[in-house]
Amino acid sequence: MKELVRNFLDLLNFLQMLLPLLLLRTSGMLLRRRVFSGPLLLLLALLCLYYRTQKWSRSGSEGVPVETSSLISALEAPVQLLSQKPRYHQKAMVLMGQHLLSDTEVQLYLHVLQQMHFKVHMSRYVETSSFLKAQGGGGWSLLLCLSSSEQSCLRRISFSHLHQHQMVNLLPGLIGAFSDVGGGLCRFSARSQLTELDLPMKPHACGSANQKPHFPRDRSDGHFPSKAPLPVLVAMMNVYILVTSLTPLTSFLHDISVVMTNQDQYGQRMKIRDFLLQQLGPTASHESLGQIKKVIGVVLQAASANEKQESDVRCVLCFQLLTFSLVFNSSITPVVVQVDTKLTFKGLRDTFQRQITRDLILEDTLTILLRPPTHLSSETHLSLKKLMEQYGGCRGTNTVDFLLLFRFNQQLKTSCAFQLLYPTSPYPSPAPCDTSSLLLQISRYYQFPPNSRENG
Repeated sequence: MKELVRNFLDLLNFLQMLLPLLLLRTSGMLLRRRVFSGPLLLLLALLCLYYRTQKWSRSGSEGVPVETSSLISALEAPVQLLSQKPRYHQKAMVLMGQHLLSDTEVQLYLHVLQQMHFKVHMSRYVETSSFLKAQGGGGWSLLLCLSSSEQSCLRRISFSHLHQHQMVNLLPGLIGAFSDVGGGLCRFSARSQLTELDLPMKPHACGSANQKPHFPRDRSDGHFPSKAPLPVLVAMMNVYILVTSLTPLTSFLHDISVVMTNQDQYGQRMKIRDFLLQQLGPTASHESLGQIKKVIGVVLQAASANEKQESDVRCVLCFQLLTFSLVFNSSITPVVVQVDTKLTFKGLRDTFQRQITRDLILEDTLTILLRPPTHLSSETHLSLKKLMEQYGGCRGTNTVDFLLLFRFNQQLKTSCAFQLLYPTSPYPSPAPCDTSSLLLQISRYYQFPPNSRENG
């Protein structure tokens, strides 16, 4: 098939080369005969211009830019090195807090981690863990702090001094940004110069002081005036976000949501795409999904911009799960009305459904985070640095950035229910050569069809 396409393109190129000669000869004949010379000459000139334009368009869209392909090749090199090494057991620590060992969430972590060749240690809090005390600052690769042990982890774990291969399911900066400074006011909103008109989010959307959001009754309750054409949507939706880096920001959206419409007293679990398609149809649903990603991305960017972090010392593998509560008020564009720094399923009445939904999201989270290797040797870092300087075009990027880029590329390749939320852009505009622009290059690469990637 590829050979047939190439032959067809070669034929078009040949015709394009032949067309000026035909144009010259035909124009001479027409001028000699003086019959309809003006319109026919104009038509032939436009035809020639069309073929040239089509060629230029194809050359820009047939495949991936060369520098992007080279960057991806550089990031794939460590995978080949790691695949040649024997698999070893990494150590994971699960802090249960007040959970029982028999709880389904604890058992899920045990099962999935053991499948991924982790040796799992259990305790309740950092202060009571003999394993963490014996290991000192290192010796473990993964630390999972369940909800009732989070404060213990935030108090006792020095996130800025973790080793590069160590992963924790908390991002202190993000937790701080969405913390309640009084009356449900988000801390980052209080510090930010952005107004309610600038940010698609209610300012009092954080913390326990913020009660269950009111369901929209009519168009007058909207946060922004609706400019969207019909059909429009009146609904509440909980969506689940995985943030894998705060500075620079990288995040993913899970395809499961809990939705409630004005026809349903209780929420139901549905895939986001299915719900939007059912309510809005194919065209508007696609636009609405784009608006969901845009709105959440804007809020996350604002939150991350107001949280100062040390650029040279950070937990590159730490992550955070968030619940965003969205309201559609006669519009296809939502407004963020509540943000929780944990998974919440308030709309689901059935306890069993809540647990099943939680387990699905947690398992998908471990899949996208732990399938890529978390530990790269010094030799791998040097190899990656050399390749990126040679092909990626960026110098001065440190080892932490290499690991972030490497894992981001591997996460985009992992097949699971998470889809990229940020960074993403439909326009290939030039950008400065820094980590954020390299992340954007990687994300654009996977927006190309697979055959275009191969031809790039």
